[in-house]
Amino acid sequence: MTQYDWNKNVNRTTTDGYSRAVAVGEKMMMAHVKLDEGAMTAAHQHAHEEIIYVVFGKWQIRLGEQEFVLEANQSLVVPPNVEHSSIALAETLAVVATNYRPEWNENTDFWLHYNTDNHLWAV
Repeated sequence: MTQYDWNKNVNRTTTDGYSRAVAVGEKMMMAHVKLDEGAMTAAHQHAHEEIIYVVFGKWQIRLGEQEFVLEANQSLVVPPNVEHSSIALAETLAVVATNYRPEWNENTDFWLHYNTDNHLWAV
């Protein structure tokens, strides 16, 4: 049994406006996600289902061809193998539950998270 205290910021990874700490179980995990306004997640898909719960803020999620804006006390289920992306429309705190995913624990998916204000794009 392991207790996690999100107030201590232990084992939190931060990538360009996207900050995540994880609670890890045997078969599932939960992420405590803090997003700065403008923080983005690039389009991607995976074999894992996710459930997103917004504690506060405003998080726009593109799921396939649909777009959802989640605010406090709203959730969205992201089915497996469906392309999705996101942008934080305001400073946001969310909780995301999913199957165990080593890339979250090891932060090897850091390249998915960025803030457009910090990047120059080719013309």
